[in-house]
Amino acid sequence: MELSDRDVIRFNAEQCAKLAFPIGCPVWYNFSGHEGTTLKRGIVKSAALRGSQLVYEITYSDDSEHIITEVVEDKQLGFGATCPVTISSAHSDDSNASEGEIVMCAQSLSSSNSSKFMYSAMIFLEGSRVRYESGIDGERVKYRALDSAVNLADNNNDQPCQEEPTVVSAPAKKQSGPIAATTPPSMAGNQCQCVVPTSIRVGHEVDNSVDSSSRKRPRNEEESKVKLESTLRKKNKYPEKQPDLEIKVPLWLQKDRETQRKLLHHLLGRSSSGRLGHNMKRINDESQCKIAVVWDEKPMIIKVFAKNKNNVAPRSKLFPELKRARLMIQDLFAGFVGNDGSRGRLVYEISRCCAGSHRPNKSTSNAVRDINPLHTDRSESYISVVDIPNEFVREGKHHQLHMTLVGSIRDIGCKMNIVADGFAHTTKLCAPYVLVYGVRLQDVDQAVKIVEDKIRQT
Repeated sequence: MELSDRDVIRFNAEQCAKLAFPIGCPVWYNFSGHEGTTLKRGIVKSAALRGSQLVYEITYSDDSEHIITEVVEDKQLGFGATCPVTISSAHSDDSNASEGEIVMCAQSLSSSNSSKFMYSAMIFLEGSRVRYESGIDGERVKYRALDSAVNLADNNNDQPCQEEPTVVSAPAKKQSGPIAATTPPSMAGNQCQCVVPTSIRVGHEVDNSVDSSSRKRPRNEEESKVKLESTLRKKNKYPEKQPDLEIKVPLWLQKDRETQRKLLHHLLGRSSSGRLGHNMKRINDESQCKIAVVWDEKPMIIKVFAKNKNNVAPRSKLFPELKRARLMIQDLFAGFVGNDGSRGRLVYEISRCCAGSHRPNKSTSNAVRDINPLHTDRSESYISVVDIPNEFVREGKHHQLHMTLVGSIRDIGCKMNIVADGFAHTTKLCAPYVLVYGVRLQDVDQAVKIVEDKIRQT
């Protein structure tokens, strides 16, 4: 049920930003442990005064993907999982606050606590390390605003934008609806009703220098906020409809925050007048698609919305526009990696994550039909990627792999490029791999199986 304007005094966006739970803040509520109740999680939509009581409108998606809105009193809300926060020291003021993310929320059952909720959080340390702390009194925890998404709207060439690029604080991830309440173990040293993960050990420091593909959570560097230029205006909105394409940027291309920031600015591009967003505007104009870049996530996500104004054209009719947008975005990524051999894997992974006729469902090798970026003629073929184990490269077995396979692959009408040290194409950005390509899909599927079998046998 949504709030009626006759019964409440609503806060505007500027006023909401000063509240404990601003618009876009992920929250948990309905903590009661009574039988039949369910813990819920959602996103703050708005806030208002109902009489003397501060209330929030919270939205979430149910199992049928319907958007549900509920009105919840402020005292019933706790910060949700992954919510960005600042945590003040137990014995100092906010000037010494640490930045972090909420991991676990608990409803305190002890009358000695000053807050109704206790938290466990991931706290960012210097460099790329984090540590986990539990038993944090809710009085020490405050919401921390993030510039987490950039929505690039239509502009006119060298004139002021009718709608500026948007930076919002709401996470781009779709929020799930009610989740069944369980009875997890209590947090150390406190009587409480815990709500999420017990798999993280409290006090354990994590070195984020591990391979990005194995990382389950976003990494935050010492500089946790990347400030975009003043041309980006903050707005509390984000496209609500599902994108027609969703491109997940490979993790190996954004192994640290600085690289992610550089990639973001490369994708946005600048006009001759220094205006940020030039590349996205060009894609908007030439492909007739609208682009949104969600960058404070791992992985970074690019959402593509076809400009189907009448909302009547079937999705299949939009494939030419979507393909044009995808190819232009792929070219931007290829420009970012330059001559590094990773561009073959890059194009394949981006193409593979996008729905369309270029991605045949029956391919046993997960092949896609796309431009081979390791060649200069930009001709299309079916391409697929096979990983080469790192020990193969260390022991020099990848040279043997090439000698034994190149003939048999050619005999079935395909070709292959090994991207690794000692070959024409090398890479410093991703793991070594074999790029297999050919004119016919069934030939590529067969060639990939030959390569995979040979790697297993070697």
